[in-house]
Amino acid sequence: MTRTENDFEPRLGKPARDVSPSKLRALRTTVRKASKPPAARGSKPKQTGVRAHFAKGSAARPRPVATARRRVVVKVRYASNAGGKGAPLRAHVAYLAREARGPEQQPVPEADKPSEVDRSVDYLSRADIAGEAKFQFYDRADFGVDPRAVTAGWADDPRHFRMIISAEDGEALGDLKPFIRETMAGLEAKLGTKLEWLAVDHHDTDNPHTHVLIRGRRPDGQELFIPSRLISSGIREHAQEIVTRALGPRIDLDRARERMAEIDLRAPTGLDRELAAAGRQGLIWPDRPELVRRLEHLARWDLANRSQGAWRVVDGLMTKLKVLADADDLERAVAPLRSGRTHQPLLEADRTSVMMGELVHVSMADDFGDRFLAIIETGQGELRYARFERADDLAVLDDIQPGAIVSFEPAVPAVRPSDEAVARVAAQTGGLYSPGLHGELEADVGRGIMAANVRRLEAMRRIGLVDRRPSGEFNVGSDHLSTAQRFEERLARRAPFTAKVQSYWSLDEQIDALARSHLDRVLSGEASAPEGDSALSRRFEHALQQRRLFLIEQGWMGEQEAGPSRQALQRMATLELSTKAKELSGELGLHVLTHVPNRVAGVYARRIDLAQGRMALIIGDRQAMLV
Repeated sequence: MTRTENDFEPRLGKPARDVSPSKLRALRTTVRKASKPPAARGSKPKQTGVRAHFAKGSAARPRPVATARRRVVVKVRYASNAGGKGAPLRAHVAYLAREARGPEQQPVPEADKPSEVDRSVDYLSRADIAGEAKFQFYDRADFGVDPRAVTAGWADDPRHFRMIISAEDGEALGDLKPFIRETMAGLEAKLGTKLEWLAVDHHDTDNPHTHVLIRGRRPDGQELFIPSRLISSGIREHAQEIVTRALGPRIDLDRARERMAEIDLRAPTGLDRELAAAGRQGLIWPDRPELVRRLEHLARWDLANRSQGAWRVVDGLMTKLKVLADADDLERAVAPLRSGRTHQPLLEADRTSVMMGELVHVSMADDFGDRFLAIIETGQGELRYARFERADDLAVLDDIQPGAIVSFEPAVPAVRPSDEAVARVAAQTGGLYSPGLHGELEADVGRGIMAANVRRLEAMRRIGLVDRRPSGEFNVGSDHLSTAQRFEERLARRAPFTAKVQSYWSLDEQIDALARSHLDRVLSGEASAPEGDSALSRRFEHALQQRRLFLIEQGWMGEQEAGPSRQALQRMATLELSTKAKELSGELGLHVLTHVPNRVAGVYARRIDLAQGRMALIIGDRQAMLV
């Protein structure tokens, strides 16, 4: 039998004669105190199990020690609403709705179904509430909430918050909604205000997790701010208490299982952090079996080597493991694309030239929706990928569908008009910028523009390029344009590509379109067809021939012409706009303008992808506009 530090072996016999009554009393007192912890003295017997989590007064019970707590990962960040346009938020909502996954469900016999009370309190229940559809958003009270309708009202807010909550034992929790609702209620209590939030559960990873969107405005109309201490630890600690009360504290077996799960993971782990720290001191002499096994896996990936019983790990171990994990993510993304095809290599897009092709995949490249991964098939038959994180690129890729014609272009670092505006203000204020100073110097500047300037300066502050005074002014110095150029260069190194959509419509959709299409621009010489002899190049050439015949039949070009004239292209574009405007006018009961003034006022309703490009529907008091 394995012995532990708490095992003992009693020695039977009469008490020794030299033990005085006073010593016995002292011994009894010591034992009595040790057997009754201070927190438990005078308390009622504890409830156990999941019911105890919801028992009255449970929140005031002693917290479990940190080492025994169930672990929860909480990530929080705020995201700009892009100057009131809300494109990043819409793109993120679209991704969450598409990628949501529910747990595998087994039919539950009628007799075994839990009562309504049981369903509302039992974290361990594996059954959905009757009548619920899977993969839907929810809030504090309702399930099946329409995320687009709710978040449409957030577009004019300067920001929103994105949160990911992942309990290490999420699989054991089953239905995550009660856990998330209590976590959010705790956050509201700490902030002293109600929050407008939406959540959706994803069960597509080893640890089920939940994405939560929080509006960046309080019920009283003030902007919402979440203190850094809550972001760094407060939310996580409260979530850990909830899970620990529901499932009980972690035991040694749980911790051992966690360490074993890290051994063959092709990604940075806690074991790697230990090894990297030890490696900075020189050779590593592992003293635990899991460290030895992890080193053996690292050696297979050329990240560690053994010599005379000692180990050495490569420099930058964590970074190189992150590269491995990214490569695996890419392979998982491209695997369905290779079904039924010959093997195609997956390569990064060329950082020095434009690459154009047919979009075959687009997805979020991180948990927060700050980065997107897009893959195109080129005319040479290659699969080329690029990652994007600029707000403009995310807006371009918002809800784009496979089959669209997309270009990956090298990002060119350059200062923006907003940088020039900040520099103008700083030149007159001794190197300072704030919305107040800007408004005093340029009375006609809009609040949205100033808010966008602040967001950009805040991004620069986070990487140490500018600083902010306690009074709120940014100290940008006398050469802000150079600072902005350095900022753009750093961004270009991290995200070296920009996305340009040649057509949101597929080749088949363009052939019979009563509109100006990308195929028309190729026929007229304004754009190029994919180069190469791949299947895509052949399909593109066939689509061009079909489109040419259609235009001749419709009278848009003559049989002897290579392509439609510029005037014909303009007439087709006008026809498409007027046709769509009439359709929308009948739907909305409002006159829809297609030629709008420079300044547009109204509420963004939705985006509309036409053959000639992407447009936005703006609804005003008496009319709507396509812009």
